[in-house]
Amino acid sequence: MSAAAGGPAPSGRWVSVRLQHRQVRFGDETDEPAGDEPCADVTVSYAGIVITGYEAGQKVSERWIPLGSDPSEEDDEYLIEQLREALLWQAGRPPQAAGE
Repeated sequence: MSAAAGGPAPSGRWVSVRLQHRQVRFGDETDEPAGDEPCADVTVSYAGIVITGYEAGQKVSERWIPLGSDPSEEDDEYLIEQLREALLWQAGRPPQAAGE
């Protein structure tokens, strides 16, 4: 059972990686309509990966990385870089250059 589900939190540093959808709402009663048209409420959902760092049972960092439906190689490289940094942080080691 995970700490997020109510179980005991691991000691030390640890990283949680999970898929999350975030919703953004456009248009509400405070928006001014163009002309005489009423504003329409539109909600858009974005998928992303949340990388959360915990230390001594307390959340100390959180990053949300959006996932596109057609990711580029650059998108993939960015995600790999973020996962690598999170895992090195969990291990308590500073990032090192390749080959070190």
